[in-house]
Amino acid sequence: MNIRDLPFNMSYRFNEQLREVPVNPHQMKQGIIYLKKRALEEDECAAAKTYGHIGVYERILGELTSSERHLLLAIYLYDRHADTIGEFLNTIRLGHTYHWQEQWDKANETFQLLIEQLKADEDLHIYEDFVYQHYGKCLLDQRVVSRAHHYFQRALEIRLKKGDKELIESTNSCIRLCLNKLKHS
Repeated sequence: MNIRDLPFNMSYRFNEQLREVPVNPHQMKQGIIYLKKRALEEDECAAAKTYGHIGVYERILGELTSSERHLLLAIYLYDRHADTIGEFLNTIRLGHTYHWQEQWDKANETFQLLIEQLKADEDLHIYEDFVYQHYGKCLLDQRVVSRAHHYFQRALEIRLKKGDKELIESTNSCIRLCLNKLKHS
């Protein structure tokens, strides 16, 4: 299933704090209802992917407890089917939800675990820049600005090699916000 094929507007933008906000919250809520119904009809592998999407959109809407629950379910299903990449991706998402819940210990522990997994499994490197970027945002919100800057720089190095202009700009926005906070601290 491709999210772009949903009959609802699931798009979002970034606010000045670099957090996703829905373009149309009502449409996104309707899309989540649709995805929940769909997940019940899917096999476990497809449902794992759907639950991961649900968790992301619930986080964007601020439904953080439900986001956590759906991401944990996705991780469980991916683990059950030995899909290391799916499990890893949804663990990044879970760390992001812990971040938004301001559960700093859980968020930091999750991102540190992800970094350790990156060192142990080269197949996961496709998401390395996302781990660094999201951990940087988490650290920035904890006011650990110099460490956040370090992780944004690591993400930028990888993204420059990938050549994805949208990802590069996203990281540059994080770096600018970080430098602005350092300047005013």
